[in-house]
Amino acid sequence: MHTLRGRLTAGLLSKAERGELALLLPAGLERDANGVVMKDSNQEVQDRIALIFSAFWELGTVGKVIRSLRDRALTIPRRNRFGDVVWRVPTASMLAGMLKNPAYAGAFVYGRTQSCHARYASGKIISRRRPMAEWKIVVKDRYPAYLDWERYERIQTMLTDNHAEYRRNQTRGAPRDGAAVLQGIVWCGRCGHKMGVEYKNGNRYVCNFLARSQGGALCQHLPADPIDARVVEAFFAAASPAELAELMHAKDARQQADEAFERAEEQQIKRLRYQALLAERQYDRVDPDNRLIAAELERRWERALRELRQAEDALERRRAMQSQSDDLTPTEQNDFIAAGSQLPEFWQRPDIEWGRKTALIRSLIDKVILQRVVRDRITIRIVWRGGEVTEREVEPRVHALSALSRGAEMEVRLLELAHQGLDDTAIAARLTKEGFRSPRRSYVPVRTVQVVRQGHRVLRQSTPARSHHIPGWLSVSELAMAADVSRSWIRHRIRNGVISIHQSATHKRVLFPDAAATIAAIKELKSGVRQHLDFTQSATE
Repeated sequence: MHTLRGRLTAGLLSKAERGELALLLPAGLERDANGVVMKDSNQEVQDRIALIFSAFWELGTVGKVIRSLRDRALTIPRRNRFGDVVWRVPTASMLAGMLKNPAYAGAFVYGRTQSCHARYASGKIISRRRPMAEWKIVVKDRYPAYLDWERYERIQTMLTDNHAEYRRNQTRGAPRDGAAVLQGIVWCGRCGHKMGVEYKNGNRYVCNFLARSQGGALCQHLPADPIDARVVEAFFAAASPAELAELMHAKDARQQADEAFERAEEQQIKRLRYQALLAERQYDRVDPDNRLIAAELERRWERALRELRQAEDALERRRAMQSQSDDLTPTEQNDFIAAGSQLPEFWQRPDIEWGRKTALIRSLIDKVILQRVVRDRITIRIVWRGGEVTEREVEPRVHALSALSRGAEMEVRLLELAHQGLDDTAIAARLTKEGFRSPRRSYVPVRTVQVVRQGHRVLRQSTPARSHHIPGWLSVSELAMAADVSRSWIRHRIRNGVISIHQSATHKRVLFPDAAATIAAIKELKSGVRQHLDFTQSATE
């Protein structure tokens, strides 16, 4: 028995290596009486399968293909357990199975699964899918193909890449709408894990893998807007002409996809109309006295008519919406093509979705590695799809001057320039030219110079102040210095009436006669010899 089993297995493998093993074919492929594999004779089945592959190639994710099909109430062909083709409402597992099936690429494949030497509770052997590199037997160009093998491999890469395997750190996730255009391709330069996105209180890239897995602190949280701006700038410098051509190609592909979806709807309406006519003929041929069969055939006829009416109404509504949409005129299209050097302006257009921008970024950039070297500097490593690496830096906003790596140096330099007699505007321009910046700007504003200078009590002019002495008179400060008292002591006695004096009408301040008697009187008042002084007659000027 062992020998017989080995010979049978060897014969099966030999037949599989030649591509002659008769495996179960998916919907869209069938065998004739001679065993030759050909495409399904139903043109709607062929077009629907081709539509699924073209729609995924255009939209990029299984979820978007499902939404496109369900928005148009389109069904997909599947084989039931008896091998017959039936039409089902699309699900993610159905579409993924069709997109992963190599038979649609014209290849005979054997050995896509492997036994795990374990069983489920029901007793069924557990098996796992092998990666493409581990498939045992692959015979290309064996079946009539719906797409070539190269595109099939690209689709498998897209499917794998759309699955965000954060633990394995191997995929990027599907492009999603969001202001952070690098979502899914950002990696932490410290721990090496993928960084997530937060849109609360500003856009940020956050590495929280260690915090979730080990309960520690966040590894990094970096502002997304300045990082995105620097990466987009590098992207424009690298691929602005090529990317414009890609945009036009994407527009043409979207138009072709819409036309394919409309043809699919028309084919489905034809099929539903035939089914309604068939149900009507079956109902007409039944014996009216056989009410059990007549009632069932009547329900089938009504259901077929209802499905046909719903499909026709949906197609009419969609055509009406398309007729009202604004299309670009030929002049606008020519202007768009001629504006190849203005891709940065196109990027700012509000009608371009964030998901499209993310997909454009991913067309050339494989991943971006971020690391905060110091508090005010973040290094950016851009890994392009070809393997080239570009280094960039960005200086994010910080909360204070002390958080800048050159904050102390800038402060010393600022005070040095202030003592040299430069005004605040000249100091700000000099510091900016020397490469300094403020905590929240990429340059040094005048206000920052004022705050630092005033904090160190440095006057606006470093030269000696111009003398304000009035000949023949003494100010409060000058009298206080001559009589060895404080200014507040003199002002306090002026307020409570111990010293009677009027403000000078000419100079708008209190002035005392510049005489020795004035200084002697102040000293006598301080020592208690005199209790009151009157200067009202001498300060009338």
